[in-house]
Amino acid sequence: MAEFGGYCGSVTQAGVTADERFTVPLLTAHAAGVHLGIPPSTVKQWMRDGDGGQPAMHSVPSPSPHGPRLPFVALAEAQILRELRNTGLSMHHIRAGVARLKQETGEEYVLATNTIATDGEALLYNAATKVAPEWVRAHDGQMTFRQVVEAAIKYVSYAPDGFADRIILRPYGAAQVIIDPRFGFGQPVFSGNKVRVETIADLFYGGNESVEDIADEYDLSTDDVEAVLRVMARRAA
Repeated sequence: MAEFGGYCGSVTQAGVTADERFTVPLLTAHAAGVHLGIPPSTVKQWMRDGDGGQPAMHSVPSPSPHGPRLPFVALAEAQILRELRNTGLSMHHIRAGVARLKQETGEEYVLATNTIATDGEALLYNAATKVAPEWVRAHDGQMTFRQVVEAAIKYVSYAPDGFADRIILRPYGAAQVIIDPRFGFGQPVFSGNKVRVETIADLFYGGNESVEDIADEYDLSTDDVEAVLRVMARRAA
C-alpha cells in the first residue's frame, strides 16, 4: 500500500469523492478495539447486519481472509457510536437511529461528517424520539446528545470536504497518537514526529530496547513510550 499524500478517488452518488478514507482497509476489528479503547466484540457487533437493517459501522472487503476490513471512515464513526453506547441506548436503537440519520440527511457516512459537529445534537435527538421514545422520556435527551457530540468531536478533525480526516486515539492519553490516512500508511502514529506506535512496541518487545533508549532515539518522553506499551500490550489479549 502506498502512503497517502492526499485524497483522490471516484465520485460517489452523493457527489463526494470516495477516496482512501472510504475504500482502503486499515485495521481489523481487534486492532481497532485496541487503539480506540473499545471491546473488539463491540466493534464486530457494529460491523454486522442486525434486525434486517444495515450495520452501524462501515467496512470494506479485506485483501486476505483475516486481514483488515475497517477503513478510516469507520474509525471516525466509532467515535460517535462509542458515545451513543455509553448513554445506555440498546444496539437495536443505535442501529435504527443511525439508519434514521442517514435517511434524514441523505448522507451514507453521516457519522463521519462535520454535520455531527454542527447539528448533531438536534439530529440525534430527533432520530431518538422516533426510534426510542421511551428512552428519551426517561433521560434528558437533548442534554445527553449534546454531551455525546461534545465528547466525540474532541477527538475528530474534518477536511474541507466535510468528512473526517484525522482522529485522536483516546487510550494513548497525553501521548497524542493519531490516525491520519496521509501518514504512516493509515496506522496509528505520534502526531508530532509521525512515528508509528507499532515501531515503538516492536523495539521494546522484539528488539529488547529500553524505554529510555527508545524515547531518546525518537525524541519522545518516557511517558509517551510507556503509554504506547500499555495500549499495545492489549494486542495479545
